[in-house]
Amino acid sequence: MQIGTINPYIQVQNIPSAQTDHAKTESGFTEKVMTCVSAGSQKVMLRSDALMSYASPQTGESVNIYRSDRYTKENPIYLLKGLDASGREFSYEVDASKINPNRCSYNELMVLNLETGGNTPENYLHAVMMRDKAGTSSYFEQADYMSSGKAVLSDFRTLGAWDSYLSFDKWLQSILAYAGRHAAGAGSAAF
Repeated sequence: MQIGTINPYIQVQNIPSAQTDHAKTESGFTEKVMTCVSAGSQKVMLRSDALMSYASPQTGESVNIYRSDRYTKENPIYLLKGLDASGREFSYEVDASKINPNRCSYNELMVLNLETGGNTPENYLHAVMMRDKAGTSSYFEQADYMSSGKAVLSDFRTLGAWDSYLSFDKWLQSILAYAGRHAAGAGSAAF
């Protein structure tokens, strides 16, 4: 057995549809920003300058989340940009303090994830598990993500995966606490 040989039958192809722009960072350096790539047969827009980017090769939807220029801790406004399932560009703002995790889109769940400090691969996977449990096919489709979260916790408990259970529960509780604080402050019923 040889170690370190390369299989001559595997070919790596360059994706010609990938385009880059040059963006100037706050420190003045110029960086390349990927703006459009192929995921399967779909075109998606992923930007490396976003706080978070994700795309669905099944639907062609892609989302990039930024803090709005108007963002403050008291005014947590996020800007979402990307391509919808029809390939049309979209851009809209979301106020994190007004999101109800019992009835929100996956995009809004990801805004809550960012607002509560969840910009890690582990927390992204937590949200993906909840989306899978919710059974939504579109990032824009509304679902009860808290019920989905409880179902994920139940699965971890059944499997005896206690490290995963504790990590997921901590993340879920941070989202619930954030949403509850803002619901109570607005005079709404708590989630």
